[in-house]
Amino acid sequence: MNLKEFINICHLLYQRKYVVGSGGNVSIRVDDTVYITPTGSILGCLREEDVSIVDMEGNIIKGEPSSELKMHLGIYRNRKDINSVIHTHSLYAIALSVLDKEIELITPESKVFIKKIGYVPYLEAGSEELAKEVFKRKEDVIILKNHGVVCLGKNLRDAYIKTEVVEEVTKLNFITHLLQSPRH
Repeated sequence: MNLKEFINICHLLYQRKYVVGSGGNVSIRVDDTVYITPTGSILGCLREEDVSIVDMEGNIIKGEPSSELKMHLGIYRNRKDINSVIHTHSLYAIALSVLDKEIELITPESKVFIKKIGYVPYLEAGSEELAKEVFKRKEDVIILKNHGVVCLGKNLRDAYIKTEVVEEVTKLNFITHLLQSPRH
């Protein structure tokens, strides 16, 4: 398990403004242990010693895990092929979700890495209802209405690539919608 890579990915998410303030969360599963960003943490300032650790039942081994812990654990329990989850508060994805616009996979990369996007209606952040709606999805990229994006991967790098690709294709969707809209 490489905590240095975990921290680097958290810092990249913050630097690229996929998350701001204390928004977003990241986790990885190693056997029956989950390493997850702590609640209220600023991903751009996270250090290795700050990372929270829980078991698959949600028992806290170290720290105070993210308020979205139920969502992460539910995904790991329901998807044995998934070992990493990245949840961002992507500005463009949220904007399109507010308008109920689905993201069209218009680039070759999005068709390869994303394949299909799942959508979840607005539910309270950190709630049991949100966790259940997310972990029953079969897609690896899920848009949470008015909230953000959840990207699942076989490892941290895989989840991160999906995060970057969905961010790019979402921005392209936003631009094309803007250019297609009639002038006022």
